Amino acid sequence: MLLFFLPIGLIIYFWDRKNIAQGIALFNDYIVQLQGSELDDTQKMERIDAMFYENGYTITKKREDTLVAEKKHFNIGIFLMMIGTLYYVGFFGYIFYFLLLQKPRRLCVDLTLETPLSKC
Repeated sequence: MLLFFLPIGLIIYFWDRKNIAQGIALFNDYIVQLQGSELDDTQKMERIDAMFYENGYTITKKREDTLVAEKKHFNIGIFLMMIGTLYYVGFFGYIFYFLLLQKPRRLCVDLTLETPLSKC
């Protein structure tokens, strides 16, 4: 059964990457819509902050018109690939990787730019 974890993990990994890209595109569309609204910058940043908070991101830097949000993403595809290749040691290997080595995904929002959302 562990032999099937590797190909299933690969499929889930690439599917998850596609979903993350779609999620970031949705964030970008929401921020662009807010950018064109009549709200002032502090109200826009409060709504953007709330959007990131609802999606599990933590805000590390926040100013009047800029914001940096980050989140560690537990990728079940990589987890299954590690178990498929290293068997039971893969579980502990992925937990070690997730807690100590994996860097969080960072997204920067700058309302003064034409494309307000970018990866930092």
